[in-house]
Amino acid sequence: MNLRTKLALVAAGITLLGTVLGLSLTYVGLLNLRMVGLDREHRLLAELVYGASVLRDDQSVRIPTIVGSYLTGERGGSAAHVYVDGELIWTGGAQAAPRPLDPERVLAGSGAQTVREWRVYTLRDEDAGMAVQIGRPLQGLREVLGPFPELSLAVASIVTIFAGALAWWVVGVALAPLRRLSAAAERFEAADDVPAIPGRDEPARLASAFADLLRRLKGEREREHRFLAYAAHELRTPLSALRAGLEAVHVGRLQPDAPLLARLHREATRLEVLAQNLLALSSAEAGDAGLERLDLEDVAADAYDRYLPLALEGGLTLDLDTASAPVLGDARLLDQAINNLMSNALRATARGGIVIRTGVDRDGAFLEVDDTGSGMRPHAEGRGLGLRVVRAVAQAHGGTLEFAHANGSGTRARLRVPSDG
Repeated sequence: MNLRTKLALVAAGITLLGTVLGLSLTYVGLLNLRMVGLDREHRLLAELVYGASVLRDDQSVRIPTIVGSYLTGERGGSAAHVYVDGELIWTGGAQAAPRPLDPERVLAGSGAQTVREWRVYTLRDEDAGMAVQIGRPLQGLREVLGPFPELSLAVASIVTIFAGALAWWVVGVALAPLRRLSAAAERFEAADDVPAIPGRDEPARLASAFADLLRRLKGEREREHRFLAYAAHELRTPLSALRAGLEAVHVGRLQPDAPLLARLHREATRLEVLAQNLLALSSAEAGDAGLERLDLEDVAADAYDRYLPLALEGGLTLDLDTASAPVLGDARLLDQAINNLMSNALRATARGGIVIRTGVDRDGAFLEVDDTGSGMRPHAEGRGLGLRVVRAVAQAHGGTLEFAHANGSGTRARLRVPSDG
């Protein structure tokens, strides 16, 4: 059962319950209202009979003719009994009425109550021992209200059917935008746009959120495709070179001497660096950064210890000029970022030196690498895998990667992230 049918049935059920309850209360209200009217008439008539009664020596009661006419007239059907000390001394009106009309209150008590399908009102004078009872059968009232239940059932059925049909139509109109959203989700692979729903109600907000979700999913899918293509392109050359060298040794064209092993080792190292960069790029672009409180000064110091031997081997100087720069960052990604910056600086610098700096200024914390190399052309900024990883790491931390000239012809690469100090 779909949502539209469920909501229509719920609306119809609530309407049926409300209609039946309303009609039942109406029936009870009409019945009680009529009872109150009868009690008022009977009380007035009882007072009239009591006031007109004349007790004579022969124990007879003289009642004005108008009272008898009222009891048996057009609005009649009522019966009146007068008792003295429990003995019936006068009757008027309907002769088929039970005697007494209300046995319980002939000797004690007064007021109105229903007795054997008669509505009886008793007026008592305790001092005189007189009781006047006025009653009317309820059969006529029952007959008048008798068709009410059947009529109510028909009305309730018609109203329920109408309410169910109306709810079906209204819910269908309300759910139409959701059906369009569902169709858009089913056509996700076809790159269809999510239909816009005007307004500020729930379907409109759902459409907006769903459109944003689909855009993010498509962006992730495209990023994944680009990453796989880029990874295949980057890995193809070192893998081919490594495989070619191993095959040459295997078929005997080359001997596994020291130069060949050194070259194969370089290719394996290059593959390892590529794998590390690809993993870092994937984590950074996916926003999978495990942020914790750390200091860029410690990141720079570790990089200094790693790259000092390489700098000295190349005849370069490596200096460390750092100040505390607390941030919320991922140590693994930041290590990979400074490794890439240092690798680029070492390749670009033939003589002179490299300086690693950290600190905090008005724009946030920074980590930068200055070299005295050949400099970087503006159009080459960030084109290689290494710098692409650095830029992705900066963005994953809510920061930026900036380039500037340093030491005349050298390059200054600055990784800037928000400070946590």
